[in-house]
Amino acid sequence: MATTQKKEFSAKRKFSLRRDASVGAGQKEIEKVFGLPEGSVKIHLPSGRKARADKSIDALLNDWVHIR
Repeated sequence: MATTQKKEFSAKRKFSLRRDASVGAGQKEIEKVFGLPEGSVKIHLPSGRKARADKSIDALLNDWVHIR
């Protein structure tokens, strides 16, 4: 009988962020999932500036869509 291999990442949901979540929550979740040190993830705006932690993911995505 064949044994099944354990997946490295058990669920895709770990990589999905809700659009109503904040940038700060997203940064913390990325650090947690990938085992990175606190403060090592920085999310930036199209202008290159760091995004505010209280900005929503939806607003951040809209900023990136409108640069095309």
